[in-house]
Amino acid sequence: MQKVIVNFPIMIRRFEQHNSLKEKLLTAINEQEEYENLVGPNNNITRCDWESARFDPERKWFKLLKQPLDTHLNYWCKSFNYDSYIIHEIWFQQYSTNSKHAWHVHGANFTNVYYLDLPQGCPKTEWVDPITKNVHEFTVKEGDIITFPSWLIHRAPENFSSELKTIISWNMDVTLTDFYGDKNGNN
Repeated sequence: MQKVIVNFPIMIRRFEQHNSLKEKLLTAINEQEEYENLVGPNNNITRCDWESARFDPERKWFKLLKQPLDTHLNYWCKSFNYDSYIIHEIWFQQYSTNSKHAWHVHGANFTNVYYLDLPQGCPKTEWVDPITKNVHEFTVKEGDIITFPSWLIHRAPENFSSELKTIISWNMDVTLTDFYGDKNGNN
C-alpha cells in the first residue's frame, strides 16, 4: 500500500461585510422561532436550524447574508480556479457552556464556517490529520470564513467559556470548465 500526500485548498479570509452585518444576523438568528437542540452521546449543540438548512431559503438571517456571501464565494472560486459554487445546505449553530460538536465530516466538495460571534475563550474548529492523527486548531478570529474540503475530519470542541459562540456553516459543490486542458495536459 502506498499513501500519497496531496495539497488541498483551505482559505481563511475575513468576511468584508462582517462589521455591518454581525448584529443584524445575530438578531435574526436569535429571533428565529424554529430551531433544534442537537443533543446526543457526542454532541450538544445549544441551538441550530439544520433541519431548515435544505428547505427554507426565506429565513431572515439567510436573506441578509445571501448577496454579500455571493461576493465572498466568487472571490474564493477565482482564487482556486473554480468557475462557480452551489450551496446545498446553510445553517447556524450556537454553542453555550459545555456545548460541542464531535468529530465529523460533511458531504459535498467543500464545507465553510463563518465565525459570526466568537467571544474570547470560545473554542475554534479543530481538525485532525488522518495520516498522523495529530489534532490542529484553525487559526481564525471572529469575522473569518474558512473554506475546506468536506472530507476533512473536524469538530467544535467543548465550550468551557460562559460566552455564546455563533457560527454559520454551509456545504457547497464547485464547477469548473476545461481549465486543466485535455488528457495530454494541453490547454
